[in-house]
Amino acid sequence: MAKSKKSGTLTGGISSSRKMEILGILIMAIATLMGLSIVTYYSSDYALIQSLSTDNIFSVDRGPALRIQNGLGVVGAYISYLFVYQLFGYTSIIIPIIVFGYGWYVFRGRSIRNLLWATGYGIWSMVLISAILGWFYNELSAYSSVWPGASGIAVASLLQNLTGIGSIIILGVFFVVTALALLDRDLQKTVDRVKGWIANFQESMEERREARAQRKAEKKKKQQREKEIEEQQAAEQKMRQQASSDTQSNSQHQPQEQSVQPKERSIDDIVEESEQQDQERRRQEEDEVKSLDQRPRAILDKEKAQKVADEELEDEEDDVEVSVYVGEGDEEAGDRELDRKNRDKAKEIPEIKYKFPGIDILDAPPNEGNEVDLEEIKENKRIILDKLKRHKIEIRSINAIVGPTVTLYELDPAPDVKISKIESYANDLKMATAAHGLRIIAPIPGRSAVGIEVPNRKRETVFIKSVINTKKFVESSAELPIAFGKTIENEVFLRDLTKMPHLLIAGATGSGKTVGINTIITCLLYKCHPDNVKFVMIDPKKIELSLYRNIQNHFLATLPGAEEPIVTDTADVEELLESLTMEMDERYDLMKMAMVRDIKAYNEKFDAGELDEELDHRHLPYIVVVIDELADLMMTAGKQIEEPIARLAQLARAVGIHLVVATQRPSVNVITGTIKANFPARVAYQVASKVDSRTILDTSGADQLIGRGDMLFTNGGGMTRIQNAYVSTEEVERITGFIGNQKGYKQPYHLPVIEDETSGDIPDPLDDIDELFEAAAKVIVLHQQGSVSLLQRKLKIGYNRAGRIIDQLYNAGIVGPYQGSTARDVLVSDEEELEQVLDELDEFDG
Repeated sequence: MAKSKKSGTLTGGISSSRKMEILGILIMAIATLMGLSIVTYYSSDYALIQSLSTDNIFSVDRGPALRIQNGLGVVGAYISYLFVYQLFGYTSIIIPIIVFGYGWYVFRGRSIRNLLWATGYGIWSMVLISAILGWFYNELSAYSSVWPGASGIAVASLLQNLTGIGSIIILGVFFVVTALALLDRDLQKTVDRVKGWIANFQESMEERREARAQRKAEKKKKQQREKEIEEQQAAEQKMRQQASSDTQSNSQHQPQEQSVQPKERSIDDIVEESEQQDQERRRQEEDEVKSLDQRPRAILDKEKAQKVADEELEDEEDDVEVSVYVGEGDEEAGDRELDRKNRDKAKEIPEIKYKFPGIDILDAPPNEGNEVDLEEIKENKRIILDKLKRHKIEIRSINAIVGPTVTLYELDPAPDVKISKIESYANDLKMATAAHGLRIIAPIPGRSAVGIEVPNRKRETVFIKSVINTKKFVESSAELPIAFGKTIENEVFLRDLTKMPHLLIAGATGSGKTVGINTIITCLLYKCHPDNVKFVMIDPKKIELSLYRNIQNHFLATLPGAEEPIVTDTADVEELLESLTMEMDERYDLMKMAMVRDIKAYNEKFDAGELDEELDHRHLPYIVVVIDELADLMMTAGKQIEEPIARLAQLARAVGIHLVVATQRPSVNVITGTIKANFPARVAYQVASKVDSRTILDTSGADQLIGRGDMLFTNGGGMTRIQNAYVSTEEVERITGFIGNQKGYKQPYHLPVIEDETSGDIPDPLDDIDELFEAAAKVIVLHQQGSVSLLQRKLKIGYNRAGRIIDQLYNAGIVGPYQGSTARDVLVSDEEELEQVLDELDEFDG
């Protein structure tokens, strides 16, 4: 029997104690992995895993799975989203700690009943801390929502609704009681212990006070003893001096011959000694000079001559003063000021409750400031004046304005100097300063001065946070505010896209064009509610705008049934642009019915309840069309792309559709005359040649930019040089992840569907004829105008129903085909002919 039992235990299976040890290790491992996933939570991960497919998960070298930052990968992204976002935020780390404790008890073979109190206490503490954080989040929005989690915010909101301001008092009392319970389950003992701590603290403070008083008394005694010793020593010294004076007085009475006579020196001895001292001094000085500089005398003489020449040149230039000016920049907004403004502006919508991204998502710029290199300014001043004086050009004063990228030297020339003469020496100045990107402005618009822009040796990076977190941006009342970056005066350059009303961007590869597009989109995301702005994104390169697919249900507008929210195929682009022109025509019809002139007045009238929704009136958001690479579209589609873009640029401003078109090849076959004439606002980054600069700006200058966000902006007037604000890919991912994790609309904003009237899918004219078909036919024939808006006004119906009736009239041969914004031709001349057509339809139906 013993042998059989031993065999069954050792060879036939695993002992129960070993099983419990293995189970305990597994539980602790699971708890560790859970804790790792919670600690490494990233808000952007959940948006990525939503787009994962089986191919993405099992692909080792590509796919969104590679961009997941959670330490536990895809599984960790799901776990952390559940615990951190949905449950109790980062305080959910208590759960894996509790699970780890259970695993340790199982591993050690202890009873898990001993952990019941700790489990209950831990869960209660987690809910309580999460609720407290949720209360402060609801009141102040002082941090991200992932700290309290959705459940903590819900508990705090429920308590606030029930008890108001008393909710924080209740939570505070619970927190104190919970903290006391952690010290001891018996609260009376805890109170006694705290009182003991206070008494011990007071006792220790009293002991320190007594020790300090004792040290002070000892120090005073020591100083008294030292003073007595000093007085005694002074008395003894006085006595010695008295004795010495008495001795000297006695010696004066001795015979004169016994006194010692001093040795007399002649004048020659004194002169000889002085000459020896002078020789010794000169020898020491020569040794010091030789130890400092061992270079040949010829080199030293040459350097001395050059130094004298430089001093003479500086003396000649001393009459030309240079004033250095550094812009203070715009006033910085408070830490939560933008959040407060957005919270006041955000409105409740039946479908979603939207929260704007916080400023803390963005990278903080280093506190380096715009340092002024006075030596560099002084050297550039010397070179400029030297070159101009050689050509007999007199300058009376210079102002140096130091910017993030370049320094503008404002020259005040003498009255008899021709401005064109200064401009002709641009290449000479560029060679003398050895600076790529030197640009001459002759004259500076609005000033009686000539400007020379010289790039700084040390460039300052303008971070997007330093632009957005300013009073100028936060308090802007613009409908579509765009803060491009900072000017030479270190001021934020802010413009309203609705006033431009379209923007044309050009720049060579690597000049900062894509970062500029991200800057524009980021500014709009930080200031505009998804109910007021929609983006149509066209990206032939397929990768630049792909980061924004996470916000498709909040901010993107697409065609119904579109496979991808970011359009990349040329054929889809043609259909999308045609749909936008149709959207434009529909909006004009709605505004005509509402008797308003622009989208702002229309929305105000609709929000005031003055427009009937049964007539298809609705709130109209702004639509910003972003095209990242126009050259590729023009090369593949040409006129099919150019015509709708030109038509939108000409007419779409009033109905709230605005274009942002970018290209890296600003040639005349890409930026055609038709497109260029309708884009007064243009941005040029660094381009390859003067020809490209003239194509985009109608003047040279963009070829002298130095890249990395250095740009020129014009809106039909003068040029403004700006250092584009830098927004990184990681910042864009955090912003889109924050927005994408919120509850959005059920679907993206849908644009109208373009129906191909020449295809074989046209419905039978006798199928599902509208009951107002005959009345509509009579209205059309009577007015001889095949217009949807005419039917809307006369029959008091909505746009969609009027459009279906027009299609049925076309199928019946009463009106002609679709002609864009022009009304259709009426093919029936009078009511008699109409009666014949209707009779034929009735016979055909019978």
